[in-house]
Amino acid sequence: MADTQAPRSPAASARAATWADANALSRTLGRAFHDDPFIACLFRDAASRPGKLPKLFHLLFKLALPLGGCLVTSDCEAVALWRPPGQAELHWGHYIANALPFIDIFGLDIPHVLRTMDLVDRQHPHAPHWYLQVLGTEPARQGRGYAGLLMRKQLAVVDADGLPAYLETAKAANIPIYGAFGFEVTGEVVVPGGVTSYSMWRPAR
Repeated sequence: MADTQAPRSPAASARAATWADANALSRTLGRAFHDDPFIACLFRDAASRPGKLPKLFHLLFKLALPLGGCLVTSDCEAVALWRPPGQAELHWGHYIANALPFIDIFGLDIPHVLRTMDLVDRQHPHAPHWYLQVLGTEPARQGRGYAGLLMRKQLAVVDADGLPAYLETAKAANIPIYGAFGFEVTGEVVVPGGVTSYSMWRPAR
């Protein structure tokens, strides 16, 4: 979740993530998304979810890092994984190349996960855009402006490129927060488990 205020820590800054941050940012995102409704639909076994989420975000970071849109705050209090135009979606090739990690993370639930992801991916716009795949803040640091710092840094790049931006959220409470950054709800889809995923689009500026 993002917030619009400036960070309360005067030392806070946004920087490009490196592979040395992989473990720390994966743990941050695992804790940040432990109660996310969409994540709960993917990981239906709540008992195993805390152990698997860092593995998922470690893999997503591995896939996103070469694309140049991964940001963290100074001590990984917040993390943003952006994917650039033309690289927004994961394709079958990604799943095949990383079959063993996906099996380790999802096990026998892989068919369910792929069906659920497909429903959301169908909403993905085809026009060139920057895609905010993941944004999360350490729960104990939420509401202090860390995620907003990352949003402003990357949206400056998006605007310099003259491109729109896109994201999804399964938390209705996030809609006005993202709205403050210029995103508008453009669609929604109900995934297995009854959770609604909202598509949000920010026009080019």
